[in-house]
Amino acid sequence: MNQMSELMRESVDYAGLFPPASLAMDAVVANYHQYVHSTEHSMLGRLIIPASRLGEYGELRNSQVSEISSPARPWRISALVPPIENLDAQESFQKFESAIDLIQKFNNSNNQENIANDMVDAIEVKTPNLANLEATLERLPTGIQSFLEFPHASDPSDLVHRLKNDTSNKDLFAKIRTGGTSASLIPTPEELARFIWNCSKARVAFKATAGLHHPVRSDYRLTYEADSQTATMFGFLNVFYATMMSWEHALSIDELTEILSAKEPTLFGVNDNEIFWGNFKVQADRIKTLRSKSILSFGSCSFLEPTTELQAIPGQSHASLFPN
Repeated sequence: MNQMSELMRESVDYAGLFPPASLAMDAVVANYHQYVHSTEHSMLGRLIIPASRLGEYGELRNSQVSEISSPARPWRISALVPPIENLDAQESFQKFESAIDLIQKFNNSNNQENIANDMVDAIEVKTPNLANLEATLERLPTGIQSFLEFPHASDPSDLVHRLKNDTSNKDLFAKIRTGGTSASLIPTPEELARFIWNCSKARVAFKATAGLHHPVRSDYRLTYEADSQTATMFGFLNVFYATMMSWEHALSIDELTEILSAKEPTLFGVNDNEIFWGNFKVQADRIKTLRSKSILSFGSCSFLEPTTELQAIPGQSHASLFPN
């Protein structure tokens, strides 16, 4: 089996509600249903929804399920929670805690707005500094994976080490934003390398989000508008290879920067036995384990772009990536 399929298993968290796609909820629910049943479903991860819109989602999902004779297994949802922006304002805490309440209500087994038994099993929230992180960690529920988004412009070492040293038994992970609809939202290769290096050194797993629709770094349009500006964006293979090699071989920030900056698809080596970057390799029996401990997924408002463009890379095909 081509190890690219194992590397990319459940890697794409579908975020069709968010820019640049910005689809309506009914379209997102319909799309996710289509992707769950597609031949490319092995790359599909969670569905990303703001906690504030879980009620709207539940109504549409209930209607969809009632029309299906044999619904698939329940969907996994990652809910976005508003950050505690002002530690001196009670309103900030109330918004956060209200979102957590909505999640717990949605997950309640008696919730008639969730007859599909879908489950919010992950939370995502921005934590821009250590004080904010501390306040957030204190209020996070147990039993749900929590992804804490760190800013890319500053050294994340204190934030990463706080997660590493946490003793609460909560499932804590880091998160980094790798793009957006403005070029200013894209980290430099050095900034992203620093984040990956810190997570690797501390053995803290993470997810990435935004700007990773395409497999390999290059110049792409920032939105789907005809007059959209372009910018140099990361590819998801750059991020996944850099992370996997970092965990397996303790690469330096400079070495990670080289992988993240690469624009040639053939540099991302793969065969039936391993993935490799130059002389650095991750053997087949290590890929699944490292994925579960290092880079968990990336958020994308498109599922079709990542899956379609990955098949267009030399040496890849639908048959090799998505075997029956």
